[in-house]
Amino acid sequence: MQLREILRLATSSHRRGRSGAALLAIAASLAPAGANAAGPTAFSALAATYVRDAERADPLFADSIGIHDYDDTLADYSPAGYARRVAWLRGWRARIAGAAATESLSPGDDADAHALLDTIDLELFEDATVAPSHTDPTAYTGEIGNAVYALTGRAYAPLGQRFAHILRRVVLIPGVVAGAEAMLTHPTRVATLQAIDENDGNVELYRGLTDVARDPAISAAQRATLAKRLPATLAALRGFSRYLKTTLLPRSNGNPRVGAAVFDRELLLANGTTATRAQLVAAARAQFAHNRAEMLRLALPFDRRFFPDRTADERGPNAEDVVVRRVLDRLADDHPGRNEIFATAKGDVEASEAFLTAHPVVVLPQPPSLHVVPTPAFMAGFSGASLDPAGPFAPLSGSFYYIDRIPASWSGARVRSYLRDYNTYEMKMLSIHEAVPGHYVQFRYNANVPSLVRRVFANGSFVEGWAVYTEGMMLDAGYGGGDPRLRLFQLKWRLREEANTIVDAAFHTGTLTEAECTDFLEREAYQESSEAQTKWHRLQLSHDQLTSYFVGYEAIRTAQAAQRARLGSAFSLAAFNAALLRMGSVEPRYVGTLLQSGS
Repeated sequence: MQLREILRLATSSHRRGRSGAALLAIAASLAPAGANAAGPTAFSALAATYVRDAERADPLFADSIGIHDYDDTLADYSPAGYARRVAWLRGWRARIAGAAATESLSPGDDADAHALLDTIDLELFEDATVAPSHTDPTAYTGEIGNAVYALTGRAYAPLGQRFAHILRRVVLIPGVVAGAEAMLTHPTRVATLQAIDENDGNVELYRGLTDVARDPAISAAQRATLAKRLPATLAALRGFSRYLKTTLLPRSNGNPRVGAAVFDRELLLANGTTATRAQLVAAARAQFAHNRAEMLRLALPFDRRFFPDRTADERGPNAEDVVVRRVLDRLADDHPGRNEIFATAKGDVEASEAFLTAHPVVVLPQPPSLHVVPTPAFMAGFSGASLDPAGPFAPLSGSFYYIDRIPASWSGARVRSYLRDYNTYEMKMLSIHEAVPGHYVQFRYNANVPSLVRRVFANGSFVEGWAVYTEGMMLDAGYGGGDPRLRLFQLKWRLREEANTIVDAAFHTGTLTEAECTDFLEREAYQESSEAQTKWHRLQLSHDQLTSYFVGYEAIRTAQAAQRARLGSAFSLAAFNAALLRMGSVEPRYVGTLLQSGS
């Protein structure tokens, strides 16, 4: 649904797998990127050194943040290369921990120090527990795809210059494949099946380089070099597909449930919260019940209009299940056609931009740099839609609001369910969340926050929390003209986000079955069957990430409530939003403190 995390957000190390986690000159009032109000501190200088070292250590990380000094190279994915990375992480952890312990840090630097330590600790913790380098083949298929897509997907430099780097990376791909085959042991079956699909996309991506080479910007010598080098790379990729299907899949017997110890530890390391799993699930269930009751209140007038002979159901013990469900089902008849999804998304983005131009509760970044496009094949199949932001050091190179194409393999029933789930009202919610004023706008602002740590390692829970917050905030500010149909579906999205936390914990720390998950999502959260299927798939490919939506939103909701109580009638929604965006993507546990301190 919302973001792939791809969102491939620039959260912790992008080499650590799927568990857990720009942007431009937005307003003259923002501090210039890289500056602290009182000048650089010793800690911020150390953080800058760490980022520079991380760029050298992982060229695809550098690409993701808009640094293209290492476009000729790739990391070493062999067992020896991975061992060197672990040693590198441990060395940096000791340096950062030492600085945090000996320096008197400002509130902002303290939050950033803990964010860096959590980023490193997360990768080291996962290496020692779920071991994604051994159990997640999609970590490698993603790297293979991004090795080229990072250079072709954004026009950060002339095409001929980027193609020269592509030619150098192409010859490195067989080494990545060899490293993957040496490292992978016993993944989960669902992860290997996902990797098979992604690698099929990689083959198409690399085959497509011959089409790119036809551009007049590509020299004859470059075309000749590609013709010489590409066959070996394609052979390696096709060999990797065979390996995934015939060697790895038969031994893919790993357990997708990570267990309570991993799940609970990563609530802090990945999601940046000190709340316990029990506290989060209880809070999510309480809000879930409250929002279901509110949806019944909103649905009753529609129910009496649509189903005048069934009003007795409104007084029944399961009125919320029956009445809300049938009203949503009737309203979902209004949906775009199979070939209208992208045009609808573009129109919804334009409508949000028009509203915010007239009612600037969030000031839009200029110039615009958003593109609504199909998800690249090697990225598709995880969340359905996502935002792939430009890196903070190349913020105008383009941000992509991705929506998966409807697979040709889907049955007619699943396609109909999908289109009903992405009906006219939910498409508006999707575009608010992923694009305006959600992820796209927040990442554009995040490029200019003074903290380098927050620019480069945007916390995924804050990012998701902002996007969830904007769904309701836009309606509260007047978007949609008070249409109760739009509010019903906005609350359905809120149920989905609360349900994410409930099922994430129940699956990974308990025994939640597919039947139980599907019943809960479809009957109580009013999800379509296609969404329930996607969510079950996603649960098996990630952990803690589905909880990030609720964690981030709760931090923002709590901070706003505190500010409203403190300021009373002087509270300004626009000022609150501006302060959040200026602060940047911090761990949720620091949102309230940093808003008060202005850090």
